[in-house]
Amino acid sequence: MSILLTGPTTASTTPVITGGTYTFVPDLPADNRSRVAVISAVGGTQTGVSIHTAEAPKQFITKRPASIAQPSGFNTTTGRYSKVPKNVTRVIFRGSAKVSANQWEVIPITLDLPIPAGAESFDRANVDASVLAFITGLYDQRVQICQALYDGLY
Repeated sequence: MSILLTGPTTASTTPVITGGTYTFVPDLPADNRSRVAVISAVGGTQTGVSIHTAEAPKQFITKRPASIAQPSGFNTTTGRYSKVPKNVTRVIFRGSAKVSANQWEVIPITLDLPIPAGAESFDRANVDASVLAFITGLYDQRVQICQALYDGLY
């Protein structure tokens, strides 16, 4: 797996976070299919933002599929496979926030990428475009998403 988040990264901005950086360092994964990085330092204008602790996690986790599945049951008449399983890659960010002065709660943000078996090699351009369009949409709407979480107006 080549996903390895390390070092300082520049944060996106919102009206509350106007110029932040996060420094990621590797952490021990729970299993051999995962990579983990935690935020060890924050910079910029992020007043009150915490770094990773056991009580208040800030973890970026990537988990690859247990095994890579392949399509099966090719029908020569129709030109279609009868079974196309999904190879699911999971990206998780375990953030946290206070709900009272002494109480942290975890904010688990999970993205599952269920890619049809074989598509990653047969049609990589459309797989990449699908993932990038999703990330682009999130980035484009980052302020609106954060605001909607605050005021409940979607």
